[in-house]
Amino acid sequence: MISKEQFLAMHELRRMGVTIGRIAEQYKISRETVSRWLQMTEEEFDMHRHGKHNELEQYRGFILDLLRTCPQIRETNILFRLQEAFPEFSCKRTMFYSYMHKLREQAGLVQFQKRQTNARGEQPPGYEAQVDFGQFKMKDMYGINVRVYFFCMVLSYSRMHFVYFSREPFNTATAIEAHEYAFRFFGGRTQTIMYDQDKVFVVSENLGNIIFVPEFEDYVKRIGYSVVLCRPRDPQTKGRVEVFVRHVKEVFLTGRIYTGIDSLNSAALEWLDLSANVKTNFTRKREPRELFREESKHLIPVVFSVERDIVNSVTVSNMIIYKKTQYEMPSALVKKGELLRVAENDGLLMFYRVDDGSLIYKCNKSIEEGGVVPCTVARIDMESVGMAQLRKTFEHYDCYAAFMEGFHKSVAQRYKNTHSTYICAIAKVYSVEKTVEAMEYCVKVNLCTAIELSAYLMARYGMDKAKKTLPMSTLVYCKKRTLEIVREQGWQT
Repeated sequence: MISKEQFLAMHELRRMGVTIGRIAEQYKISRETVSRWLQMTEEEFDMHRHGKHNELEQYRGFILDLLRTCPQIRETNILFRLQEAFPEFSCKRTMFYSYMHKLREQAGLVQFQKRQTNARGEQPPGYEAQVDFGQFKMKDMYGINVRVYFFCMVLSYSRMHFVYFSREPFNTATAIEAHEYAFRFFGGRTQTIMYDQDKVFVVSENLGNIIFVPEFEDYVKRIGYSVVLCRPRDPQTKGRVEVFVRHVKEVFLTGRIYTGIDSLNSAALEWLDLSANVKTNFTRKREPRELFREESKHLIPVVFSVERDIVNSVTVSNMIIYKKTQYEMPSALVKKGELLRVAENDGLLMFYRVDDGSLIYKCNKSIEEGGVVPCTVARIDMESVGMAQLRKTFEHYDCYAAFMEGFHKSVAQRYKNTHSTYICAIAKVYSVEKTVEAMEYCVKVNLCTAIELSAYLMARYGMDKAKKTLPMSTLVYCKKRTLEIVREQGWQT
C-alpha cells in the first residue's frame, strides 16, 4: 500500500507527461498497479486507504452468496450481477475491486493464483503418456476434398509416437478403440495419461471435481491407469503431443493423396517406423525408439478381451447403428436423437434406454456387417413398456387400480401401449395431480381411455396444452367429447 504522498506524487508526475512505465520503474511496482492508482481520485484513495466501504456493505450478503456458490467467479461478473439485481447500484470500479479483495480475504474465498507456466520436467520411464486429436483436409484421387480425423499418443519419456486415422469425428467409443490400438502398438500402457478437457472424455470440469463420460470412466477403471486433465489454454503442459499433431499435418499428411482410411493407417505405421520414431529428439539428443527400449520394460500389459456396451443415438430413419449395421427400432417406443445402450450377449442384441435403463427392444445380431436389419416380431412385448411407464407414474394413487380395471375393459389389447403412452405424455403437460383427477372421472363414467381422460382435462383446464401432445386426428375427436363433458358438468366454456 502506497502512502498519500506517493499517491499525489504519481498524479503530479503523470500530469507532467511521465509515462506509466517510468512511474512504475521509479516506485518499483507493476504498471497495472500504477494505472489503478492513477484512475483513483484523492477522495477514493482516502476511502480505500482507511477501508471506508460502507456503501458496499449493504450488498455484502448478496456478494457472499455468489462467492459461496462459485468461489472462482470473476469480480466483473459480480459487478454485473449487482447492477442487474439492484438498478440503483453505483460504484467506482477501483473501489469495488478493492472491497472485493478484502471481502475475499475475510471470507476465506480467495481465487486461485495464476498457474506457473514454466517448462515441465522430464518424467520417469513408463509413467506418463499424452493424448490429443487433430483433423486435416486432404485431396482424394479424384480431386475431391476429404476431411480425416486422427488420434495421437506420445510417451513422455521416450517421445515414442502413435497415430490412428478415422473418416468420422471421434466419439467416446472410437476414442476408446484408438486407445487399444495405441496400447497394442506400444506393448502396454503408462501409469498416467494426460488429456485436454475434451467432450469425448469429460462432461464437466465442475470446479476441479471432474465428471467423466460414463463409458470412458468405466474403461479407465477397467484398464487401471490414472487420468490427468490439462487446464484450459495451457499448451506447455501437454506440448509434446501437440507438437506431434502439428508434425503429422505438416510432414505426413501435406501433399498426400487420400486412397482410403485403411491405406492411410497402413502408411502411417510405416511412417512411424521409418521417420517419426527415428528422428533424434531435440531435448533428449537420442532417438525415440532407442529410449523406448528402456521405457518398454516399465509399461504395464493391457488385456483387451472384455466386451463393452456401446451407446448410440436413434437416427432420423429410426435406426441404431451397431458395428456398421443398422437395426430398426420400434417407432412407438423411441424418438429421433434418443440415446440407447446396446448390449451383446451370445449373439443377441438388447437395446436399453439410457435415461432409465428400461429394455426397449431385442433381436438377433446380424451375421454380416452392413445393411439394415428390420424390426420384426422377434421383439419384446411393446405394450409392456408403455404400461410399465404408466404404472410407475400412478401406482401409488388410490384410483389407479380402479382405472386400470376399466382400462383393460375399454381398450383393445393392440392399442393399450399407445393409450398408456398418451396418458403419460399428457400428464407431463397438465401435471400428474390433474391427470389423477381425470382418472377418477373416467372411473365414474366407466370409460377409462386416453381419449376420455384427455377430453376431461381439455374441458376442465383448457385445450392449449393438449395441442403440444396429442396428434391432430385425436385432438379433433377429443374436442367433440370436450364440449359434451362441458355440457354434462355444467361448466362455462
